[in-house]
Amino acid sequence: MLQAFPRIPGRYYFAIFVLASATLSYQILITRFFSVMLYYHFAFAAISLAMLGLTRGAMEVYNKPDRYAPERVGVEFARHASWFAITGVGAMVTFLCVPLVIPEQHVMVALAITTVAFVRPFTESGICITLLLTRLPYGGGWLYAADLAGAALGCLGVIFVLLVVDPVSATLGIGAFAAGAGWIVVRDSGDLRSLRLSGAVALTLATVAIVHTGLEVSGKSHLGVFWAKGTQQMGTLFERWNTYSRVRVTALGETPAFGWGIAHPPETKIDQKYLDIDADAATVITRYDGDISKLSYLKHDVINAAYLVQPPAEVAVVGVGGGRDILSALYFGAKRIHGIEINPAIFEVLTDKFADFSGHLDRRPGVSLVNAEARSYINHSSDRYDLVQISLIDTWAATAAGGLTLTENRLYTVEAWDDFYRSLKPGGLLSVSRWYDPAIHRGEFYRLVAIAASALQRKGVPAAELAQHVVALNVGNIVTVITRPDAFTNAQWQGARTRLLAQGFKILLGPDVGFDTVTSTLMSGKAGAAFFASLPENVTPSTDDNPFFFYTTRFGNLGRSSPTAPTNNNAAINVTLLLMMVSLCACVYYIITPFVRLARRMPLSVLTPPVAYFCAIGMGFMLIEISQMQRLMVFLGHPVYGLAVVLFTILLFGGLGSATLGADVPRPAAVVARVVALLTTLVVAGLLTPLLTTWARSEATDMRILLSVLLLAPPAFCMGMMFPLGLSTWRRHSELLPFFWSANGITSMLASVLGMVLSIEFGIANTYALGACFYVVCALMLVGSRQVNRLGLTADPAAPSIQPTQAELAANIRTAETHAVSPAVQTRANEVIE
Repeated sequence: MLQAFPRIPGRYYFAIFVLASATLSYQILITRFFSVMLYYHFAFAAISLAMLGLTRGAMEVYNKPDRYAPERVGVEFARHASWFAITGVGAMVTFLCVPLVIPEQHVMVALAITTVAFVRPFTESGICITLLLTRLPYGGGWLYAADLAGAALGCLGVIFVLLVVDPVSATLGIGAFAAGAGWIVVRDSGDLRSLRLSGAVALTLATVAIVHTGLEVSGKSHLGVFWAKGTQQMGTLFERWNTYSRVRVTALGETPAFGWGIAHPPETKIDQKYLDIDADAATVITRYDGDISKLSYLKHDVINAAYLVQPPAEVAVVGVGGGRDILSALYFGAKRIHGIEINPAIFEVLTDKFADFSGHLDRRPGVSLVNAEARSYINHSSDRYDLVQISLIDTWAATAAGGLTLTENRLYTVEAWDDFYRSLKPGGLLSVSRWYDPAIHRGEFYRLVAIAASALQRKGVPAAELAQHVVALNVGNIVTVITRPDAFTNAQWQGARTRLLAQGFKILLGPDVGFDTVTSTLMSGKAGAAFFASLPENVTPSTDDNPFFFYTTRFGNLGRSSPTAPTNNNAAINVTLLLMMVSLCACVYYIITPFVRLARRMPLSVLTPPVAYFCAIGMGFMLIEISQMQRLMVFLGHPVYGLAVVLFTILLFGGLGSATLGADVPRPAAVVARVVALLTTLVVAGLLTPLLTTWARSEATDMRILLSVLLLAPPAFCMGMMFPLGLSTWRRHSELLPFFWSANGITSMLASVLGMVLSIEFGIANTYALGACFYVVCALMLVGSRQVNRLGLTADPAAPSIQPTQAELAANIRTAETHAVSPAVQTRANEVIE
């Protein structure tokens, strides 16, 4: 006979949906604030802070079963949802207002205080979600489905919210919605204190959000970023946020003409404005009135050296920025110029907000500007160019996939250069400029040469002829590497060499010029794995499977001081390893320590399978999610798709998969079928991803989005089944469910960091494979648990597992409605505590 499980009131589904949406949206906003105000690598900590806070919340519920008893679910949810809103807004406001000018000796203390401040709101959210998932009677996977669906809406909604309002107003609105969800849960409870708190917080934050939005739209003084990276943010003329950058424009006035690697500094001054991304990467907007003679200083900049190698008629500029490279193409007489800019905020600056100042470059004869991602645009376009120019493209702006997954990563890979080569006319050039210092920073230069050698060999260039295809030039701290799929003839090179030397550019590499033994080996085509491993820095050619061009420091060398990597990128790797150590310590504290205590009272054969199971799905889900976000962001061609397509699809279809689990314990055959389906879809998706991304890279964006959804949906659907399947299998351990949920959360934190480390060291595909292996562990734990059940093993009588009767479950629901504690429930709660 089918058991009749109590029906969970619909308001709880709504509450977990709203809170999950608010939590993920808040996490994404923290990523943005950290990237702007600190450095992009600190933004990577936002994921860890969220998972740590959620775990702390789960353990709070586990450690205080009396306070968080089933009959108090509604009241406690409302109270903690309000505190999520209060602490979330409070941490954000304090972070914005406190001057970020901290003496070096106090940096670690300041970071620790920041961590505590931002972990607190996630702790409040963790308590709320844990209460609903583990303290209400188990009714199948619908609550977890609502949790994942809410998170899916949060990751998608924040994209559109930031198109309309500023991030401060968005944070206030998120808090208002969270508190409002608590008010809905508690409104019929009769608990006036919780009701008033929730209502007051929701109304206050909603009102402040509306007022603040009005101030921001009208351009009046409002709360914003006052300090960023130790510098006060003053004189802002324009500011625009999106989910992967903050673009800001300030005035420079009449100043010496700006240049990156100027061989002969100009004496004239020119009116310019300063454009920065996340208060770090920057360029200028130059006043242009149509007088081309005023731009003569551009010929002295080494980033424009390709124009001296051979004059191009058709040019593609990747990364328009303030329009400086467009002006260079106009100055050197290019007839057709395509400017490709990925960031809509920068595109708005150049074509709208400051279009009059910059001379309406988009309206100049022969000039066309497009808001698109370069590789996707070039792959889909039939246009061919004499020159593709990529000049110092770096944003140092963290994306939602993690602080080390940068928008610009996909430009500096072997596959990317192969795409650019295919867009060139016969004899066309690819020019890439990067930072360089002959004494302490050659890593990016070596890696550019390595990428060039690998990409040219893919085009069929024999190893013995590679030197005839590569030229490298230097002025100051800039190096420009110019490559050509067609070899330079001797006459072409000698003519170009004369012009380059006359301009004052230093030739590092050329058909008859060598630099050092490293570049000589790279250009010989004989640089194998052993050669790259022998170098102090990792300059192996970056690929779409390992697109981390900027990270040349080896993890094993971080314990030693190394002057061979730029400070910020070296610090990014250090921060990642620090997060790894913190995550491991957190796993010891939140998993190992409680496990050891429980093992004194329960047989390991009973305790180990569920703990290992929930740890494994935490590791597996996050490793799969991170690796697929990294791979498909490259394929889809825009960082916003990491949220709008990849993460949204994984969460949404995970929720749909969770909803297929009913309240009844699945039959063994059904469990086996679900596990087999999961492992099969993971293997198929892992094998298809590289094939599909290569085959469909030239397809239209909508087709690539559709293919990505079809690739992600089946494994996401099956992964979503695993958490409620674990709850169903081990729900007899009702008092341990919060501990299981916390183990899942803290291993997700570990996996978020481990996934990045493994991707950098071993590639994204191997990270994905490891994630799939963790789901194999899940399958083994299910089998092991059922074997234990057959043998009749149970927990130690001193610590009995509680399995409520149907009458008790129904009573719990009724008391959750009325919050009146019945003697029977109180007695059972006392047994759990004992």
